[in-house]
Order: sequence, then C-alpha cells, then structure tokens
Amino acid sequence: MIQVNNLKKRFGQNDVLCGIDLTVNKSEVVVIMGPSGSGKSTFLRCLTFLEEPCEGVIRLGNQEIDAKARHDRKYKKAIRDLRKSTGFVFQSFNLFPHKTALENVMEGPITIKGKNKAESRELALELLTKVGLSDRADHYPSQLSGGQQQRVAIARSLSMSPTVMLYDEPTSALDPELVREVLLVIKDLAEEGMTMVIVTHEMNFAKEVADRVIFMDGGLIVEQGTSEEIFNQPKEERTKRFLTKVN
Repeated sequence: MIQVNNLKKRFGQNDVLCGIDLTVNKSEVVVIMGPSGSGKSTFLRCLTFLEEPCEGVIRLGNQEIDAKARHDRKYKKAIRDLRKSTGFVFQSFNLFPHKTALENVMEGPITIKGKNKAESRELALELLTKVGLSDRADHYPSQLSGGQQQRVAIARSLSMSPTVMLYDEPTSALDPELVREVLLVIKDLAEEGMTMVIVTHEMNFAKEVADRVIFMDGGLIVEQGTSEEIFNQPKEERTKRFLTKVN
C-alpha cells in the first residue's frame, strides 16, 4: 500500500530524516512514536509532500514519486494525484471557521471531485453520523468542542474516499476529557480495515489499535515491531529509555 525508500529531509544544515525505509501493508495500522524532534511529523508530512523530501521514493498504490524528479513536468500532477488518495488529519483542526460542520465536510467532494451539492450533502451527513455528530451538522467550528472539531476534520478527510489515512498527533490539542471520543472514531476506522499511519503520544491507544509500532529518534527508525514486542520487550536501549519516561 505504502512503500518508502531512502527518504531524506533537511532544513538548512539540520538533517531531520536520515534515510527512512518503510512499507505499510493494506489495512495495517502503524503507530509512530518517539521524542519531540525525532522527525515523526516531518516524515508524515513528507508522505504527501506537504514537506518536500530532499531525496527518496514514495509509492502509494500504483502511484510513485521520486523526490529527485521535482523538475519533471509531471511532478506536480503526481503529487496532486497522491493527495487525492490520502486523508490527512492535523494537530490543529484546520476547519473553515465561516462554514458549518456540514459545509466543511462537503467542501472537498464539491471543489476537488466535482460532485454536485445534493450528492455531497448526503455523503457529508453520512460521515458526520459515522463520527457521532449528526446533531451538530449546522454548527460552526466556534460552537464545537475541540474533540468535536477534530471529528469533523476526520469526516472531512473521509469525504475524499482515501485509501490511506494519516494522523499527526490528532489529540495533542485536546483537553484530556475529549481525547477518548476522537480515539474511538479512529479505532472504529481501524476495525473497518482502513490503512492508517498515526503519530501519537497516546501509549495506551497505540497498544490497543496498532498492528505495528515504530520508534523513531534522530531522524531514523530505531526499532519496530508489534505492540507486545515494543512495549513489553523492546530490544534497543534508546527505546527502553523512552518508554521508561512516558509510561
């Protein structure tokens, strides 16, 4: 489903990603954890070229983009096509403040996929129901809690019928009592077989939902394995030190 080869990213003289190789299989849920500054969020953003990698090849399904081909005339179209297959949920919800929850979810199908309003409205209502917000369809973001806004953001990403969902710390901006409602939506999607890559500090959630856990530090994958392997029997000393601090 996703294949990443030798992904590198630097900002000035600072190497943030130092050659990442990773394969994510269809319907697999991969959780990425690690200390701040380890490159987790940058890696996720590079998968959809929100940050442009300096080197590396990214494959999503039948789409393939080589970062070194940035001067090729087909490069920008390839990025647009890749993004159409990928849902991205950010730390901050990034909803349009002047649009209702319903209108936020309708926006992508209308403007990007060219669907008519009636069809888009029906889909948006279905997705808001899926995330437990059918009764908030006509509310503006300012009238919603942080957890509700993040669930609208998830519904908005799902409206594009992505083959992969990416989450960058989806609960980090939420009050603790609102975290669970967002994680339950993500867990439901995992149980439905959605392919997902999740950057999170929610260790208990990672234990529940992850098929595979990846520990990153210093722009590298230090260790990866099942939840059982990483949380109960980590092999690398750096992983052990990190888990000791967060558990």
